[in-house]
Amino acid sequence: MNFVADTHALLWWFSNSSRISPMASEIFEECENGEHIIFVPSIVIAEALSIFDKKRISFDFKTLFKKINDSDNFRIIALDYSILKKMVSLKDIPELHDKIIVATAKYLNLPIVTKDETLQNISAIETIW
Repeated sequence: MNFVADTHALLWWFSNSSRISPMASEIFEECENGEHIIFVPSIVIAEALSIFDKKRISFDFKTLFKKINDSDNFRIIALDYSILKKMVSLKDIPELHDKIIVATAKYLNLPIVTKDETLQNISAIETIW
């Protein structure tokens, strides 16, 4: 099975944070072992850079970006016309970042690995935490 990663899940995995759930940790570990592909919306990378710039958590953005880019099991998904079309129908998601992540998951028909309760409460998408 494949997944879409939300920003916190991705950053907590790569920074070895104890805040990541056991289920999410298992998914990321299995991904690194080649058992899954985790799709990373480009907005997640942009949010990670913003968090890095604001020094809200401690991690090396260049290492994170290189590790994702060099991996066969993490794939960055660009915001394109197909995802924008999915966004139009997402009226109940106020934040732009969340809307892009959900639209990406809907476009790929995959669950989102996320702690975000707003996303967990959307019936149109499966979430895992």
